[in-house]
Amino acid sequence: DVYKRQGSYTNRGRGRWKRVFIIIVLIQIVIVGVYLWKRQASESKEESTLPTPAAAAPASEGLAIPTTPLALSPATAVSTTESRAALADAKAAIAGDQLVDAKTLLDELISATSDPEAIELLGEVNMKLLKSPLMMPGKEYYVIQSGDYLQKIAKQFNTTVELIQEMNGLETDVIRSGARLLVFNSNFSMRVSKTQNHLDLLMDGRLFKRYRVGTGKFGKTPSVEFTVIDKIVEPPWTRPADNRQIEYGDPENVLGTRWMAIKSAEHPELTGFGIHGTWERDSIGKQSSAGCIRMLNEDVEELFDLVPRKTTVIITD
Repeated sequence: DVYKRQGSYTNRGRGRWKRVFIIIVLIQIVIVGVYLWKRQASESKEESTLPTPAAAAPASEGLAIPTTPLALSPATAVSTTESRAALADAKAAIAGDQLVDAKTLLDELISATSDPEAIELLGEVNMKLLKSPLMMPGKEYYVIQSGDYLQKIAKQFNTTVELIQEMNGLETDVIRSGARLLVFNSNFSMRVSKTQNHLDLLMDGRLFKRYRVGTGKFGKTPSVEFTVIDKIVEPPWTRPADNRQIEYGDPENVLGTRWMAIKSAEHPELTGFGIHGTWERDSIGKQSSAGCIRMLNEDVEELFDLVPRKTTVIITD
């Protein structure tokens, strides 16, 4: 009988703890439910404050609209409304023969965006200014001294005889003491991109003119710093296969109308490289040569007259 009463007491204790446990679980469930309800209400409120996405523009009939954005190549420049306005102002200045103003506008525009049209116009404007009697940055007057001659003056200012003649309208080398000459007193350098296949002529580190070129097949043009060491008009060409010299004018001569030999001080083992002309116009703008930098004949003739020996040529990938 005592055993039965003790068992009943034990059962009553167990039932009491069971009820307490159930109550605690219910309270926790209520707390969690309240927390989730408040969280959902808060998220709904935040979502209602987000801006509504703009509706997609309707596709034009008959046009295929790509479902993914088109990737722009590195050479493609995106023109903003502001840049187009600046370009229009530069064109208006050119039309009004305000070349210095046009140059200023184009220099500023190109420093902000690599607009291809602006770069082409800048080259045209710079060449007109350089070869004309008009003043521009980099040009100054020099009074001819006794004993001067064009080659001496060109060396003094690190320029070319051809450029001095062009700027001053000289048809011969004859000059007289006491007269004034326009001279170019800035430094040209060149930078070649093998990826883009263009040559940038730089004046004191700023773009002066861009030329399209051909570079070595399969990246054969070395990506190093060179220096112009020689310049030849109507050059002969030594054919690598048999070392036979092919004279200028022979259809087999691939060097075009001008040759500028380049050499690297850091890599003297690199020999035979240069910048030259070509009659193969369709080879420009691509990797098409045996390693040299090739240009249209009219372009290499222009460049030849601008850059003196010892001009730096930096070739990059």
